[in-house]
Amino acid sequence: MVRYPAGHKERTREQIVSAAARAFREEGVAGVSVPDLMGRAGLTHGGFYAHFRSKDHLVAEACRIALRESSAKLIATARQAPREERLAAFIRAYASRTHRDDPGGGCVLPALAAELGRHDGPEVRAAFTESFNEAIATLARALPEGDTDRTDRALALMSGLAGSVMLSRAVDDPELSDRILQSARDVFTAAFAADDATPPPPTS
Repeated sequence: MVRYPAGHKERTREQIVSAAARAFREEGVAGVSVPDLMGRAGLTHGGFYAHFRSKDHLVAEACRIALRESSAKLIATARQAPREERLAAFIRAYASRTHRDDPGGGCVLPALAAELGRHDGPEVRAAFTESFNEAIATLARALPEGDTDRTDRALALMSGLAGSVMLSRAVDDPELSDRILQSARDVFTAAFAADDATPPPPTS
């Protein structure tokens, strides 16, 4: 019997989830099979069920990890700006060509929301909803006080940003794709971060 070092199973599970989170964002849940996922993680297909009950179990975990990773990445980018400009920096980072062109490393919302809306598995929908609520709560705390509830404004902003990235990826006209993102940056910055004094730099 092969003996593995302490923590081996946990590290292997994390390896599978990380590979799945990227693969699902790049190719969709239906487009990636369990054997393919295990191959991407450098593992054999037979070991999958030692870690997960089903593919839906893995999809649920991958959704949680993907949304937390992408949120942390975008927040880290925003925190490079002065405190009073961070919300505008977040908007620019989200509605950017860099984010559009890296679905595997980007936010799970524009990558998978439409597909998960048609998904039958309650475990997956519940995990997605839980992670989405966490992201909204984090964004709401970053919004200034106003007449409208901050959670409602966070929902509107996140929905608009995710939709702009999703549409920018769907069209086949590069100029239109860039225009969708530019319009989103302009409109959402004016609506949610108008007090930011520094004009936005060119977005990569």
